[in-house]
Amino acid sequence: MLAATLALLDEGGQAAVTVAAVARAAGTSNGSLYHRFGDRHGLLLAAQARALSTIEAETATAFAEADTEPDDERAVALLAAAAVDLFVRHRGSLRAFLVDAVESEEVEAASTAFTHRLADTVTRWLQLRFDCGVPAAQAAWRMLFALGASRALFDDDAISATPLSPGALADALGRAVLAVVR
Repeated sequence: MLAATLALLDEGGQAAVTVAAVARAAGTSNGSLYHRFGDRHGLLLAAQARALSTIEAETATAFAEADTEPDDERAVALLAAAAVDLFVRHRGSLRAFLVDAVESEEVEAASTAFTHRLADTVTRWLQLRFDCGVPAAQAAWRMLFALGASRALFDDDAISATPLSPGALADALGRAVLAVVR
């Protein structure tokens, strides 16, 4: 049911997630969904927990890989590529839980806590790796967050008539982060 919910979020945002639509997509009954999650709100909270924990795990894996790279430029390039890939693969979840208006204090609180944990991960790594100050690390984090939010909101062709490949975007992002923290 959670996989069906996340797929519906990818396809049509929160408006696409109805009990009936999730039950239909999951091949189950409305009653089983209500039994397991209580209501649509409970379903969205569970979907949010799954989506954000997946993103956190993928982020941790990317940072672990970057930690094994002795070259700073290559380490940041690995992280930039991972971030751009994550923004694409988790676009629906990022849009639904971090960007779109959420009518739930619980969902909003969980999203804020998630964002703060990612901020701590990114800024701590930058500070340790580059011996940069808090303002530089926080500025780099805000650039990453803004890019993630814009990727969640807009297709690339809505941003510019000139296409930009994910690889080119990741390369430029890595250079921008390095410029800020050095």
